Amino acid sequence: MKQLLISFLLFFTLSVTATENIDPLEDVNRATYEFNEVFDDNIFEPISRGYKKFIPDFVKERVSNFFNNLRDVSTLANQILQFKPIESVTTLGRILVNSTVGLGGLFDVASDIDLTTDNEDFGQTMAVWGVESGPYITLPLLGPSTLRDSVGIYVDTSSSTNLISRMDTIGFVSASAMNAIDQRVELLPITDILDHSDDPYIAMRSSYLQKRKYDVFDGDLPIEEDDEF
Repeated sequence: MKQLLISFLLFFTLSVTATENIDPLEDVNRATYEFNEVFDDNIFEPISRGYKKFIPDFVKERVSNFFNNLRDVSTLANQILQFKPIESVTTLGRILVNSTVGLGGLFDVASDIDLTTDNEDFGQTMAVWGVESGPYITLPLLGPSTLRDSVGIYVDTSSSTNLISRMDTIGFVSASAMNAIDQRVELLPITDILDHSDDPYIAMRSSYLQKRKYDVFDGDLPIEEDDEF
């Protein structure tokens, strides 16, 4: 509830943000991007590639399923806020099935019985409410975002953190690290493509903004698209 109230307070500010230039902070963003690249090249990517290569597929699947089940909880909340009753019922069914029959989300039994859903986040929810994206931002360690999506990340991350906050400190840190590595492994193919582009920063910005527009419109893009989404 606290995160939701903060988002409402920011609603009007974000709605009137000037957006003639989607990347007015490009110099700062590029510097942050370079910092992220150094960290990723030397630490995060090698760990992720090692995880992908040496950890058994069975273990990796259990990790992915567990955190996907947690994301389904966040998706459910956002689907409710976006007034998507049918999708909400399906996602609730996924959570119930995977949390029980799937042993706390370790096994994705729901997908086997055609209970599938698309991820929804609070950035998308704010877009449905009419909040404009605001300027493009590169977040330290987290990567590409916008002003609106940065607020969304804060809300979604806070919600996910609350779900695993009952662990002890070591368990919490370990779970958070495993979640980050699991998500980074999924992005390895994209990393390989960006590394071969003339300007990886521009390529990342463009791909991110296009994907977010696709997410906001649930894949049903309007014929005439404005710069805002």
